[in-house]
Amino acid sequence: MSVAEDRAGINIRKTTGADREALLKFIKASENLTGEEKDCAVELLDIYLKDAGQTDYSFITALGPEGSQAGYACYGKRPLTLATYDLYWILVDPDRRRSGIGRLLLKEVEGLLRDGGAKIIVAETSGLPAYEAARRLYMESGYSEEARIRDFYKPGDDVLFYTKRL
Repeated sequence: MSVAEDRAGINIRKTTGADREALLKFIKASENLTGEEKDCAVELLDIYLKDAGQTDYSFITALGPEGSQAGYACYGKRPLTLATYDLYWILVDPDRRRSGIGRLLLKEVEGLLRDGGAKIIVAETSGLPAYEAARRLYMESGYSEEARIRDFYKPGDDVLFYTKRL
């Protein structure tokens, strides 16, 4: 796995068990995630950390200049596809949002997947106003809105699928 470092000293590396408590705090502090989504995020993290042989989920963690966890991304190969990957989560420490960490994590995921032979990344998100920042991140990062399913999560809450070809 590559390790990225940006101009502000943010390092990105493979997630380890030592990151778990900090990542749990980010998940619990997320204002956008429902209780079920938080449970799912924790479940994926625990699957990744407890089973070194699993290949469904990969995690990377961003570390601030002082070495503390600043955010993470979770992604994995979409079953039954040749080279398509899902971006499951990008979560950033609430105190560091809007500092570019999410963008750095997204670029690192893209680079890792491109180097591994991936051809398409799929990111899905809600259509609610609270998810505007996520949608803007994808659009500004070269993703295209491929599909929208109205009322997918619940009435008034659409799902949007964004894709990027690598």
